[in-house]
Amino acid sequence: MTLTPMATAPAASGPASTDRPVRQRLTMQERRQAWARHREAMTRLVTGKIDWIPVLVFASILMSPEARIDLSGFQLFPYRIALIVSLPFVAVEAIRRPIRPSLADILFLAATAWMFMATASHYAIDIAFKTGGSTTLDTLAAYLVGRIFFREPLDLRRFLYRVTPFLVAVAILMFLESVSHRYLVRTFIGSLTGFSPQSTIQRVYELRFGLLRAMGPFLHPIAAGLFFGSLVPLFLAADLPKRRWLGLLACAGGFFAWSSAGVATILAGLALGFYDYVQRRLRWGWFPLIMAVVVSLGMIESFTSDGIVKFLIRNASFNPQTGYFRLAIWEYGSADVARSPWIGIGILNDYTRPKWMHSDSVDNYWLLLALRYGIPCSLAMLAAVALNVLKLSLAGKFMENGALHGRRMATGLAISVFVLYVVLITVSPWGADMSWLIMLLGMAGGLADRRRGGKDELPAPSRARAAR
Repeated sequence: MTLTPMATAPAASGPASTDRPVRQRLTMQERRQAWARHREAMTRLVTGKIDWIPVLVFASILMSPEARIDLSGFQLFPYRIALIVSLPFVAVEAIRRPIRPSLADILFLAATAWMFMATASHYAIDIAFKTGGSTTLDTLAAYLVGRIFFREPLDLRRFLYRVTPFLVAVAILMFLESVSHRYLVRTFIGSLTGFSPQSTIQRVYELRFGLLRAMGPFLHPIAAGLFFGSLVPLFLAADLPKRRWLGLLACAGGFFAWSSAGVATILAGLALGFYDYVQRRLRWGWFPLIMAVVVSLGMIESFTSDGIVKFLIRNASFNPQTGYFRLAIWEYGSADVARSPWIGIGILNDYTRPKWMHSDSVDNYWLLLALRYGIPCSLAMLAAVALNVLKLSLAGKFMENGALHGRRMATGLAISVFVLYVVLITVSPWGADMSWLIMLLGMAGGLADRRRGGKDELPAPSRARAAR
């Protein structure tokens, strides 16, 4: 029996009969049987063959930075080793399934090339290779892993299914750190390798709401919050057997970082995911939400003295003092950008600021790119992000709803990338944490090239259920 909302009975005979069939609701037992067949079909698809390179890179990102190798000043972190190992497999996969370079790909490559050229213009070539070269490698390799290995929504679903156990383990560690008021992961790994995290711990140790701002294996509590927040829209959109809600529950581990940027990312992902659920049923589309956002931003620009950017920077924080400090970073950092707009001030140089601003951190990714490498690098990266999100949103229309919610998966990824790179106005991740965000951008570029139904189509009985 096929899965349909109603069963059809023969039409009555006689003059009062019509050609319209009489529809009868499925019994509860029939619904259970149909649902079981649907779940079985999805399980077979999601647990099928997968490229394990992205899973390896993901697992390496979750390894503590203390688990590294120092080669005469060149730091081989676990994620960097995994990215280097992945490059031959990326090349083989690109030859086997060639990609169609898009404008977003070209702009991204231009941004990474500008990073190295700007760094080489400031420092000797050996220093440029150690600093600018490593950053360029991390950025380019992470993008290629996402761009090459993720071509279909099913690729992303299979990936999420397999990384859920890693996510659950890290979420548990985040909880334990928060309630115990002790940093467990990085301290333990540092005791084994000899690379002590004590300087970082002294800098970030803070209690909020009676709980420690946990960071697990990440470089900073903020990065932990962003990481978990980035996965919320993906698990919302992924119809994963048994692991969808487990993944969402694990994403709650991001709350234990007690970071305003992390909490904003999680809540924004949930809100936009819920709106997508509602608009698909009421057929609103995204235009009403876009107009509401445009009107709100227009009011902020018109009725506040700071403008949109400064308003977001000042208010996107649990701590008002942090918001004030971010405004100061924007003011003094943008002044240095104005003095060196083309190649920035260099990756190793501090921006000019008053003595009371002791920290040299720049809590704005887009400003940091312009400071280190120049405005062209920041603009090219911003354009690559915007184009990939826009192209993915439009490409979703070509993905059949019956293809295991292919369109929904594309929307979830677009939401994740959009929210993350907006939140980067208030924070600037680095290292493994930034590589994950770049990898997500590459995934968006890969799925955006899809133009028709593919290998993730369900059997006929399940397509009726999936399209609803």
